[in-house]
Amino acid sequence: MPSTSPVISDNFSLVQGRAQNRRRMPTTMTEAAAKAKAARRALQQLNNQRVPLYFTVAIAGLVMMFIILRWTRITLDRHASRPNISTTTRAANGLFRKFRYLLNRPARGFTSVGHLVLVLAYLAINIALTVTNIDWSSLIGIAKRCGWMAITNTAFITFLALKNTPLAYLITCSHERLNQLHQIGGYTTVTYVFLHLILMCETFNQEHFIEILLEVPQIHAIVAASAILVILVTAITVRKLSYELFYLTHITMFMLFVINVGFHRPDFALKTIIITIFTACLWSSDRILRLCRILWYIYQNKATITPLPNGGTRIVLRRSPSRASPGTHCFLWIPRIRLGETHPFTIVSATPHSLELVVTAYDGFTKDLHKHAMLHPGASLRASIDGPYGAIPEFSNTTDKVILIAGGSGASFTFGVALDMIKKLGNSSKTTIDFIWAVKTQESLSWFAKELSELQGSPLVTTLLHRLAESTIPHFTDTSFL
Repeated sequence: MPSTSPVISDNFSLVQGRAQNRRRMPTTMTEAAAKAKAARRALQQLNNQRVPLYFTVAIAGLVMMFIILRWTRITLDRHASRPNISTTTRAANGLFRKFRYLLNRPARGFTSVGHLVLVLAYLAINIALTVTNIDWSSLIGIAKRCGWMAITNTAFITFLALKNTPLAYLITCSHERLNQLHQIGGYTTVTYVFLHLILMCETFNQEHFIEILLEVPQIHAIVAASAILVILVTAITVRKLSYELFYLTHITMFMLFVINVGFHRPDFALKTIIITIFTACLWSSDRILRLCRILWYIYQNKATITPLPNGGTRIVLRRSPSRASPGTHCFLWIPRIRLGETHPFTIVSATPHSLELVVTAYDGFTKDLHKHAMLHPGASLRASIDGPYGAIPEFSNTTDKVILIAGGSGASFTFGVALDMIKKLGNSSKTTIDFIWAVKTQESLSWFAKELSELQGSPLVTTLLHRLAESTIPHFTDTSFL
């Protein structure tokens, strides 16, 4: 048999090699595409992990701005109260007052222009972090960014909900003043949660992989979204009808949400679980601190309750926190009335051995408390408090005249502020106080008879007491009681 020609053999090998290359080419292209896709996902994951850091820096910048404004105001007010101030200081103080006046002007739907600016800045931060460094070529990239924004905002609104917030010391802003921003943040978080859920479900549907929703991590995600939906519905419908029911539901659903988010993304390598744990620690530490205060102040503490005319109730506790001052508020716990509830009330007066509150009966706890006081006047009940909370503006050395206006039981705050002021000012101060109180009936004056007598005994205070007319349209009458 003749041997094969070398030329023919080489051509055959060349053709065979080309065929093998053509078979190998699709595999190589597939591997390259897979590597490129993995690289894009890794980059997107890195960009997503940076979102909480950028969010924190931006929010910290806002807080720093308010800290600077606060201490600038305090410094200028202190210098303005001196007898001889420089022209520069007087001009700076006047300019700053005009700036504050602009920020304090009312804005429709918001408490002030300053509040509107703060909300717009917060929303701008969220929008900027949502649309930058994101993979717009796929739904899953957008969905994951929304998920990161949701968990980041969850940590933020949890911080805003803290009763023992560090902002109380940094910018003299108590937790109740942060509640409106907490609500805006809550609605923002709900929006991101449902955007994440909808976009992920659409991605699974497009890839014909919808059965993944039956896997355990995705079931936890559905439970978390359901908890958020319950929070949203109760905030819109139940909150104004029954705040106690709303609050109980709010707390329960929040815990359910955080726990299920943790089980939805439990991998520490993905970093989401770190934010979830941080959020849970924030909330838990605040609750533990409040519980410790209640347990501390329940020792040898009793509340004496006395019924007052027109649905009022006076509460006098035997123990008082050292930081308690009139005008601030505390959370009262009387297990005999409501075992699992604490309610905030303004402190009318406080001494080292007593703390006095005056409340009006509406519904729920206050209604049950007044009913018990009517049936057992002067009863002494086991009680405790958590607090005090709130920040009272410093009027003593910064103003010439202070005007306090209140109606009904709202005088708990103004009486507290006025009494605290005259205690600090003494009788030789140039600052004067106009105290205006409107009540429905003359019997309501007995609610604060002792405090009223103390104010009328001070040369710094002018009291104006008015009775509201019987008409359904409230207005002041021209006749004062005193």
